[in-house]
Amino acid sequence: MRIKILFATFLLIGILANAQGRRKNQSTISGQYGYILDKDDLKGGFMVKGGYGRVFGDAGILGKAEGFYQKYDVKYLDNQILPYEKYGLNVSAGWSYEGLAPVMINFYGGVYGAFEKANGGNQNDPLYNAEIPVKVTGFTYGLTGSAELEILIVRRLSFVADYTQYYDLKSDFSKSNFAFFGGLKYYIN
Repeated sequence: MRIKILFATFLLIGILANAQGRRKNQSTISGQYGYILDKDDLKGGFMVKGGYGRVFGDAGILGKAEGFYQKYDVKYLDNQILPYEKYGLNVSAGWSYEGLAPVMINFYGGVYGAFEKANGGNQNDPLYNAEIPVKVTGFTYGLTGSAELEILIVRRLSFVADYTQYYDLKSDFSKSNFAFFGGLKYYIN
């Protein structure tokens, strides 16, 4: 057992020793899976996102564009639970604290636009079969922010874990949600 722990420790040290910090003008691609937690007696859901990122200069300035998909439940009249989906694109600017390299802490803020679909696109509610007075499909937009922990594993590959918050400014069904993510980031150049 001691040999396995010692081997794992040396392997981790070797991986981290070979990991390098960022360079200016590097580009990244990333993919993450997230879990939207339960809130207010509603069943949470999941989210996936993937995107392209860029490092600007040597001052830790970052930028990214991501496509995302969310699926969870929303509350409606008389405690009805409606399925909710959102497909979108967000654009964010950020800053990175790199003083702990190969561990970096990244912060992002940005905007998003998305197509939302509530109740599977059905305009009538499931309990009373009454028409829902607002459109169940349509375009929405909002603000997003995230805090990300990035650990460089090998020269161009990082593990990322983040907390992302979404604030819907136009949706009649979803006002705010958040998710915890885990995934990988690959430095292209």
